[in-house]
Amino acid sequence: MTWLEWMGAGGISLPLMFLAYYALRRSKSVVEMCLKEYLQARMEREQRATMIAMAAALPEGGAAARFEEGQPAWLFYKHSQQDHLAIVTREAA
Repeated sequence: MTWLEWMGAGGISLPLMFLAYYALRRSKSVVEMCLKEYLQARMEREQRATMIAMAAALPEGGAAARFEEGQPAWLFYKHSQQDHLAIVTREAA
């Protein structure tokens, strides 16, 4: 019996189909995980950019905090002098 006949008889093709099925399932879960992390990082970058713009818009300088789930999560600070940049930190909150 040649290897082509053996594959046609299901001796190799059935295990290969199971292998392909589980490989596709694993690939799908990896892609979903990477996509979730990418979207979360992108959302956090957009939030940070918004917070920097908010801190920069404070007219006289000062500080403001953003709360998430009842806990301070972000702190914005703008120095009263115009040449200083707005500072945003997550740890300082």
